Amino acid sequence: MEQEKSKMTVEMTAEEFEQLKALRSEQAKKEAEAKKANDIKAYKDLVDSVVEDSVIKAREVSSVMSKAKNEIIDSFRTVIEMKEELFRGRKSFRDGRFTDTFTNSDANKRITLGYNTNDNYDDTYTEGVDMVKRYIESLASDDKSRQLADMVNTLLQERSKGGQLKAQNVLRLEKMAQETGDENFIEGMRVIRDAYRPVKTKQFVKVEVKDEKSNEWMPVNLNMTNC
Repeated sequence: MEQEKSKMTVEMTAEEFEQLKALRSEQAKKEAEAKKANDIKAYKDLVDSVVEDSVIKAREVSSVMSKAKNEIIDSFRTVIEMKEELFRGRKSFRDGRFTDTFTNSDANKRITLGYNTNDNYDDTYTEGVDMVKRYIESLASDDKSRQLADMVNTLLQERSKGGQLKAQNVLRLEKMAQETGDENFIEGMRVIRDAYRPVKTKQFVKVEVKDEKSNEWMPVNLNMTNC
């Protein structure tokens, strides 16, 4: 036979009852705050643990990729030297980048090595710009000439992030100069081109494999963002 639980009846005034309710409410509030504090600490501890583990993994991957990049670059040094010997007079003025691309005999794998560069020019650059500006001023006032002048001026004014004339604009302006046949315009662009002194920044390695179905070159992802 189960024992009956004893019950106690306590008599209290309304005021005492309200005090008891307030006491219980305060206790519940403190318990909730303590639980929240513990939960926040557990969350922060978890973040610290996951961040630490992720940084370790990322550093390991970065170390492997850096080593692989250096090994690839080193392995191509002799190849590039042979290329220089066999094919002299390579074009060195290229849209802000110096590169060498090598494709296998089956034409389904290729590797590009090079440097990203910032556009830069020596002091003679301003002489070439002045010559081009004189050409712009010499143009007639008809609509066609004004359009050409505006186009040349726009290309001349556009700047790269470093504040220099964009290398690709120089190539476009050179083509326009040849099309006009104007000696001052052509000479001005020659001076600008010869003043080009790009500053090398980061060295890169780009690996691509041709997709058998689409026949398009697909990059081998070496960046976590693209994986």
